[in-house]
Amino acid sequence: MQKTALILYNKISSHPKDDELDVLDQVKLVSEALLELKYDVKEYQMNLNLQKAVRDIKKINPYFIFNLAETLNNQGEFAYIPAAILTSLNIPYSGNPLIPLFFAANKVLAKKELVRIGIKTPAWTTLDQLEKLKKNKKYIVKPTWEEGSLGLDEDCIFNGSDKAFIENLKTKNRNYFFVEEFIEGREFNVSIMGTKEGPLVLPIAEMTFVKFPEGKPKIMGYTAKWKEDSFEYSHTRRTFKIQASDNDLKEEIGRICRKCWNEFGFKGYVRIDFRLSADRIPYVIDLNLNPCISSSGGFVAATEKKGLKFSEVIAQIVEEAFRN
Repeated sequence: MQKTALILYNKISSHPKDDELDVLDQVKLVSEALLELKYDVKEYQMNLNLQKAVRDIKKINPYFIFNLAETLNNQGEFAYIPAAILTSLNIPYSGNPLIPLFFAANKVLAKKELVRIGIKTPAWTTLDQLEKLKKNKKYIVKPTWEEGSLGLDEDCIFNGSDKAFIENLKTKNRNYFFVEEFIEGREFNVSIMGTKEGPLVLPIAEMTFVKFPEGKPKIMGYTAKWKEDSFEYSHTRRTFKIQASDNDLKEEIGRICRKCWNEFGFKGYVRIDFRLSADRIPYVIDLNLNPCISSSGGFVAATEKKGLKFSEVIAQIVEEAFRN
């Protein structure tokens, strides 16, 4: 008798944007891989009707759940709730457990934890402490909860001397935005996958900003990720060609990734984004738990660079779901 694998994902809203629709591509790819692995595959869209979700999941009674629920009701602050439900049901599920998902869901909370464990992350301030901004520094206002670079683009970058921009910040909800020092340097995306031997740091990708005009901020924002007809999308490119002169940097980034994995209690698969300062210090700018596993995403690109088939990656993620 085939074992049932349930793919859990967030119910799509009535007017979804590209970043929300991306989960459907992931569901298709994961479903095909699980069928190849000889599972009986079922799918379930979850929303904020949690009691119904619990009843329905119990009725399906899956062997394990592949958790692709990125948000609920398209709100990032609910990102950890599916994991909380699955934890309470005591059903093995893919990806990261409840506690690290809770910490990573709120970017300010994640940054505080990074500082606690001794990992460098850009200095930040909340919107009720804007007087701390320095006039000679460049900053970026970031959404506290959202993934997929939603609400993040070059118009979020400003100088600490820009009084008009700062005054406008005071009108924003301080629970949903914060300000971070903008690191001008190179950007790296690093994917990590759990194995029985521990975290495997996959080939390091650098995001390059090709022929950006002078003064145009180099940022992997929403436009660069999702708007295919934009300059940013076509001129922001991923490369795995890291020069030999950067071997020390690769080692340091790998060390940081493994430390984050162990200290936060990550599991399954993660992507960590870095910016490199002028003095070659890598700063963690984002923790992406259960990152996008569509064919165009950075995590899958890194696994392909490692020489892994997609079905092998999914098999490893499933195996990790049963590992304590």
